[in-house]
Amino acid sequence: MEEAYLNAIDQASLEVSEGIYEAKELEKLANKEEILNQAMELIKDK
Repeated sequence: MEEAYLNAIDQASLEVSEGIYEAKELEKLANKEEILNQAMELIKDK
């Protein structure tokens, strides 16, 4: 799950405003714990 999160941040850094943000900058804007918790809940619900 951790690796998927990091991959998503890297991909988002390329897509958001045509690469205006670096991955580390996006990580600061995202709530990692909340995202991972939501992902786990979605997995459990299936």
